[in-house]
Amino acid sequence: MTTSNVSEQAYTKGYTRYVLGLLLVVATLNYADRYMLGVLIPDIKNELGLSDSQIGFISGAAFTIVYALLGVPIAKLADTYSRKNIIAVALFVWSTMTFLCGLAQSFLQLAVFRVLVGIGEAGCTPPSHSLISDYYPRSRRTSALAIFGLGSPIGVFIGFLIGGWITQNYGWRIALFSFGAPGLIISAILYFSLREIPRGFSDPEVKPANTAPKVYQSFKTLWAKKTFRHMVLGGSMYGLIMVAVLIWIPSFFIRTYGMEIGAVGKWLAFTNAVPHALGTLFGGYLADRLAKNGPRGPILLCVFAQLAAAPFYTLVLLSPSANFAFGWLIIPSFIGVMQGPVIYATVQAVSDVKSRAVAAAIMILIINLIAGIIGPQLVGIISDLTAATLGTSSLAYSLLIVSTTCSIWSAIHFYLASKTIESDII
Repeated sequence: MTTSNVSEQAYTKGYTRYVLGLLLVVATLNYADRYMLGVLIPDIKNELGLSDSQIGFISGAAFTIVYALLGVPIAKLADTYSRKNIIAVALFVWSTMTFLCGLAQSFLQLAVFRVLVGIGEAGCTPPSHSLISDYYPRSRRTSALAIFGLGSPIGVFIGFLIGGWITQNYGWRIALFSFGAPGLIISAILYFSLREIPRGFSDPEVKPANTAPKVYQSFKTLWAKKTFRHMVLGGSMYGLIMVAVLIWIPSFFIRTYGMEIGAVGKWLAFTNAVPHALGTLFGGYLADRLAKNGPRGPILLCVFAQLAAAPFYTLVLLSPSANFAFGWLIIPSFIGVMQGPVIYATVQAVSDVKSRAVAAAIMILIINLIAGIIGPQLVGIISDLTAATLGTSSLAYSLLIVSTTCSIWSAIHFYLASKTIESDII
């Protein structure tokens, strides 16, 4: 496909905004279906008789292994074939499987359906990043990716608030049915209304490879760049905190303060998801401003975000009351996510235009294998191992150990990435 073959309508500002808005809706459904599980855990645990370690597996490894591993081959298809079609099919699959999770009668059945959700969701982010990077020039790309990144906090907000309310009033199964159905409609809208755009359209000054490189070659080329390595490893530690908190923080409030699911979901929607959304937007805006003085500034923002957020997680987890805990949670929920858009944009900046979807998938593969599998499982294991000694406080201290360690670890990698970005950027 060449530029002349594509309708001018595909390049108008209005249509470009529509594409970004539609992909934001898809991302919102992605994260809502994924993380609403956090407010369902207490009821699922009680009805199916599961341990914290089993919950950690269902919310972590069962989903993440296939999500991460399939991301790369799906992204390879997205660098060659229609990204629109891949996203539409992926949305249809994970929405159907989310619906079927509501029919699970055992640990095994729920684990299998979560695996299938992961297969579908693997086709969302890499082709979306690739499309956005072709629709938006580098000067506005971080902000565009930040808007797409709002799918995470908006999805969490909807999942916690509405998912918690439905669960308390109608049960966890109805909640899953309710969240799976809308994606079937959106997948059809996306398929019929979203247009492909030539790869590299917004980067005419960059000469792409004649053909999209093989996955192994893309990985070898990217991994040779210190910036890519450190951004991905730093993002993995940051992601580990985010996943662990999103999955386990509802249970923390229920166990520690004796709250009901509906109340926890409501308060978390406003003290975690809303600040998360604002922090993501502000992070993208601030990164674009800092980038005017060179590429190091946005990455140093990542260092600040990680180190500044860590002490506030400690205050949350050791608070004497739920009110104090919710209040403190606002701060790390805002500060701690500002690096998200920077990670995405930096990975795209060091990638060839014909391998951007694969680059995003490789990033997601590594981050999810580390964060998605280890995060929920590690917190669950530590909680189980210390329960006899710490009682209901075991979950709080487990989250505290994980969040503090990973914040410092992440900041180190981001700082090292800032030292090499100028030589690695394409």
